[in-house]
Amino acid sequence: MIGCVRVRLLGPVDVVDAAGTTITIGSPTQRLLLAVLGSRVGDAVPQARLVDAVWGECPPPTAEATLRSYVSRLRRVLGDAVATCPGGWSLRLAPEQVDIVVFERLLRLSHEVPEAAEQLVLLEDALALWRGPAFGELTDNPTLRPAAVRLAEARAAARESRAALLPRRPVLSAPSGFSAPSPFSAPSAFPAPSARSAPSSVSAKGSPTLLGRSRHGRPPAAALLGRAADLAAVSDLIGSARIVTLFGPGGVGKTRLALHLADSIAGQFTHGVRLVELAGVRDPAAVAATVADEFGVGCFGGSGGSGGSVGSGAGGMDGEAMAVLAGATGLEALLILDGCEHVGGPAAAVASALVSGGPGVRVLATSREPLGLDGEHCWPVRPLRVDGPDAPALALFRARATPDGPASAPAELAPAEPVPAGAASAGAASAGVVADSAAAGDAAVERIVRRLDGLPLGIEMAAARSGAMPLAELADSLDEHLDFRRGTRRASTARHGTLTDVVAWSVSMLDRPHRAMLRIMGAFAGPVVAMDVAALAGLPQATGPDMLDALVARSLVVADPAHSPTRYSLLETIRDYARRELGAADDTLSAAHARYVLGQLRVADGLLRTPREAQGQRRLADLLIESRAARAWALANDPPLAVEIAAAVHVYAMSRLRIEPLSAAVELIRAFGLHPPAGVEPHRLADLVSDLSVALPPGVSAGALSIALATAAAWYVSAGDLEMAGACAQRGRLVAGDAPERRFSLELLGDLAFYRGRIGEAVDHGWELVAAARSCGDRHAEVAGLRNVMLAHAHAGNLEAGRVVRTQTPPGPLAPSDIGWLAYGEAELVVGRDPDRCLLLLDRAVSLADSVDNCYLGGVARFSALSVRARRSHPRPRP
Repeated sequence: MIGCVRVRLLGPVDVVDAAGTTITIGSPTQRLLLAVLGSRVGDAVPQARLVDAVWGECPPPTAEATLRSYVSRLRRVLGDAVATCPGGWSLRLAPEQVDIVVFERLLRLSHEVPEAAEQLVLLEDALALWRGPAFGELTDNPTLRPAAVRLAEARAAARESRAALLPRRPVLSAPSGFSAPSPFSAPSAFPAPSARSAPSSVSAKGSPTLLGRSRHGRPPAAALLGRAADLAAVSDLIGSARIVTLFGPGGVGKTRLALHLADSIAGQFTHGVRLVELAGVRDPAAVAATVADEFGVGCFGGSGGSGGSVGSGAGGMDGEAMAVLAGATGLEALLILDGCEHVGGPAAAVASALVSGGPGVRVLATSREPLGLDGEHCWPVRPLRVDGPDAPALALFRARATPDGPASAPAELAPAEPVPAGAASAGAASAGVVADSAAAGDAAVERIVRRLDGLPLGIEMAAARSGAMPLAELADSLDEHLDFRRGTRRASTARHGTLTDVVAWSVSMLDRPHRAMLRIMGAFAGPVVAMDVAALAGLPQATGPDMLDALVARSLVVADPAHSPTRYSLLETIRDYARRELGAADDTLSAAHARYVLGQLRVADGLLRTPREAQGQRRLADLLIESRAARAWALANDPPLAVEIAAAVHVYAMSRLRIEPLSAAVELIRAFGLHPPAGVEPHRLADLVSDLSVALPPGVSAGALSIALATAAAWYVSAGDLEMAGACAQRGRLVAGDAPERRFSLELLGDLAFYRGRIGEAVDHGWELVAAARSCGDRHAEVAGLRNVMLAHAHAGNLEAGRVVRTQTPPGPLAPSDIGWLAYGEAELVVGRDPDRCLLLLDRAVSLADSVDNCYLGGVARFSALSVRARRSHPRPRP
């Protein structure tokens, strides 16, 4: 069977047999793996590359095992063609079985044969292989994106070559009932061949007439960057669908993409391309008349003037205009309806009438939301990529910042001046300064395009300012606000005058509930699940997804369905608008957000200490951005709440070595004036805390503050400053007094005593921690105390005492990390007499740590296992 199948990647990824029947591939992930392997047929694809393709930067601990399972399922379709090779897998099929290989081979042959007719046949065959954008819905996967762009560019080049070889098309006749005193032409940006014109005809009253009026030409669209794959994909859609809608957020470049597309395919339409700009149409009833007017079609007695006049009058003329447009349905033309979002219903009615009345007209619409028509094909226009030195967003900024070439570049982007002869030493001395300036300019540009979400409109606005201020200053200004006005290099409509105008145009079309939901979204700092948005909004859980999906459809909210459950987020430009214009940053909502986040952190922290640790870990990871924003707001407005938020992430931050919450605890205790002075001996800190019993900060819980001090101690341990770590932990212990929260500082004090070789002190702190944990039922802290005592006994050689401690494991189910720590402690007790069992225990600790992303436990257990294996490989000689 394998010798008969064909893998098709130039469109939706699939596999077909010799009869052309599609062979089912089980899941999108298997199609993704096939696409990655098929993009490099015959080459070994490393396992790491496939993991990156499937999970990106955050693969789960079980990624490798899960990947092997996916590959195994893919083999059920392709058998041994999916071959295992060192470090990964390879797709081993004959060249003619993979359409990418066939396409590229045909292109090469078209350059090698001498005859134009043969070249044309080869190009036609090559282009016939395409069924849509390369890799279909997977085209935007970061791993596949470079190949998709390369293939799209090759396809565009092939089309141009084919067009150059095609003979001129014959003149086609327009439908009867139309007359044209001059050729039916598109605007100057979309030239139609001059030989194409509609035959004349006499029109009766009420019959449609080609008015043949002149129109001012539209200037060619500015250069398009980073859209090759979009151009190819939408060109395909227009070839197969009658209505195509480009949708996306304001300022993303939908209109420019449509104009470039029209430029590239205008020759395919006998009667050219017509552009209808609907942004200026305020009366929905005037849409049909405006389209009729732009087509050059009016009613008998009409003036051929503006769409508003055609559609006005007693009772309006919408119905008559629609009847007139029905007569244009036979034209072989492309109609671009630009800016449909505020007149979506009438625009949809016009589009439907045009395509249902005859076989000729095709409609390309741009909108911030789909039209919602049967048969409509929608293509999302996304912001430009901002990652990597070749990111289109960076290229766009540089191109717009230097419109007249290098001479007009800002200083940070200008090329270095050549070094004159005889000044080599001076040039060498200044080379470092020039390089530093260029690097600083690159970094500033990256900050700018990231802050602007890769939106072309915002990037162009920022680039227009680059000549008036240093790039670093421009980047800083964007951190403060995003509302600068468009420069004078190009005309703009009111909806595109500023970034605020861009967003306000979309928000103005929302009803009150959806506007309120957008305000709630603005209170969140990062991606969030619908449950959280609905809870903060005070809505039923079932309501949240529907309302958010409606905002997604309007290109105001971004959905990430690859994450389960779906996560929703805002572009920075929209978040900035929501905070400034909708009240998303007011203190009442910010306080509600901070308290909600604290509650969720506490719930997840509780899970972290149970067999559901993995669930708690994932939830805490998802909440990390929100906790940072909530803590920052609370520190300025409600300091006690900031301390509670910092305390809620202690276990997560310490066990997962999360730098930001650890270091934030240091800044928090500094803000409260409780950071221990440098150089103080921890054991003498009792002399330094007399003020603590007098006045803690108003409203601050002593227990939460002691946890924050323990978190700061963990930061200093990770930084290697054991003295300051001990000072923070000791102060936290003293602040807590006899409260159960003392257990967090006790764990750090036990760790520090162990690191310093103070075994007796480590044992004492360990048992004190066990007692504190048992008093409040915290099995996680109890295990930590038992672990510290076991490790102290193991390193002191008191193996029997350590084994007795191991028997005191707390009853009840434990978190995977706690089971792993007990295994690690036991491994240290048996390493000398039973290294095989020691390695089994350490491997178990590693496996448990990986299952819940506990990099602290995983790291120490791996290091210990490596040491044991090294000693077994190179045993020490006996004295």
